[in-house]
Amino acid sequence: MTRRVGEGVTRVFTPLLVMVTLVVATIAPAVAQLSQAKSTEVQKVQEGAASQTTIDNLDDERSEIEAEYRVTLTQLENLRQYNAQLRELIKAQEEEKISLREQIERITGVGRDIVPLMNEMLDSLGQFVELDVPFLLQERRKRVNELGALMNRADVTDSEKYRRILEAYQIENDYGRTIEAYDGTIGDGEDRQQVNFLKIGRVSFMYQTRDKSETYLWDHVAKAWVDLPSSYNSPVSIAIRMANEQIPPNLIFVPVTGPEVAE
Repeated sequence: MTRRVGEGVTRVFTPLLVMVTLVVATIAPAVAQLSQAKSTEVQKVQEGAASQTTIDNLDDERSEIEAEYRVTLTQLENLRQYNAQLRELIKAQEEEKISLREQIERITGVGRDIVPLMNEMLDSLGQFVELDVPFLLQERRKRVNELGALMNRADVTDSEKYRRILEAYQIENDYGRTIEAYDGTIGDGEDRQQVNFLKIGRVSFMYQTRDKSETYLWDHVAKAWVDLPSSYNSPVSIAIRMANEQIPPNLIFVPVTGPEVAE
């Protein structure tokens, strides 16, 4: 019985096995084709991604190159403007060189003419000091002597010498508009004494003894000191204090010598 049963089973399952085998045999190629197609598609996707990456990289490189190109163009334009400015600067410098050469030539000619003029001006200044009212005489003579020594110095330009001479002239000119008091001495030997000098422009030059008991006026016509009445002692003393800024400015009464009468 067992055999029959076994034989029956054999007969029943044999067609089913054949059918499964046929199905498997039919499906297998399709699965292989599907797998191959899937692999191909995956490969295409990977290749597409790689291509896109390449494209992105190329685009980035293009953007960088374009940016560098714009920077280069900007630098080139700046260089062109800078070169144009340099050309203008060089042109201006050449014109300045020409102008300086011309000025040097003129100055050389002027120098030959101005030196004699400065010597004449210095001689005139020295004569003026000696003939003028004798206030601050030592200081003024020293200034003239220093200018004389300056004229012989080779390390000082003619322009500086001329400036110093004009400065001395200006100082002398200012003396005529100022009130000044200063200490000094007068007389020689045993008669020498300390006094207070008072200069009012060039119209009045006086001195007063320290005890304020005597006051003298310089007579520019007689070229000598004139003894003033005692009534001038107080006004002159007040004027000296005003000149030294010890009291506020005010009206003062001082003597003056009359003009020299031409013969």
